[in-house]
Amino acid sequence: MFSIIQADLANPLHAEAEISLLDAYARDPMGGGKGLANNVKRNLCAQLIQRHAVVVLAFDNDKPVGLTNAFEAFSTFRCQPILNIHDIAVLPAYRGKGIASA
Repeated sequence: MFSIIQADLANPLHAEAEISLLDAYARDPMGGGKGLANNVKRNLCAQLIQRHAVVVLAFDNDKPVGLTNAFEAFSTFRCQPILNIHDIAVLPAYRGKGIASA
């Protein structure tokens, strides 16, 4: 069963899921085909917390299978905050299975 949560990157399980999923995305041809550098793996979650990123994780039971990383921006046309989606990724084995509609 799929579940979607807003991550708390201070939670080690959420931080581990973020790094593992983003690394899988980076290794995918859509992400450039090269994994994350070790310094990125060590520092990313702290930097995302500092920048008030909105991280959403998708799970299949307890297994992390998808992520979205977004940052608050501002719409001058609407004079209100918006979310800029920076990364969206689903593990290859879970693509097309309806995770986004969970």
